[in-house]
Amino acid sequence: METALGHALALLARRAYTEKALREKLLARFGQAEVEEALRRLKDYGYLDDRAFARAFVEARKKYGPLKLKALLRARGVPEEVVQEAVPEAGPEEALAVLRKYPHRRDKPRAVRFLQGRGFPLGVALEAYRRLAEEEKEG
Repeated sequence: METALGHALALLARRAYTEKALREKLLARFGQAEVEEALRRLKDYGYLDDRAFARAFVEARKKYGPLKLKALLRARGVPEEVVQEAVPEAGPEEALAVLRKYPHRRDKPRAVRFLQGRGFPLGVALEAYRRLAEEEKEG
């Protein structure tokens, strides 16, 4: 007979989970008390860490701005205080780097909408486009 801890370890061996997502998966197969004990032990062992999950998640998604990253983390059940710690505020430099990767986004309305869709605030998107236009004028 499989235990909640064993099943959780098998799941974590395949990919990282947030505590909330792992709890939901385990509750579909095991009782509340067994799931809570398994989660406690996993946290004690250091195998289940929402902060580490959030840091890795943000690091792997550099093409997104802070608004989108925060929304994606919240949707995965990461606690709000962890979301705020893990997602740095993005400035025009980060948005400009994203615009440089996608050279077909050269007209202002498309570029600004594109950056906003990627999760950058309007002010940051406008400043990034202004800097890109200056670079193109100079060079």
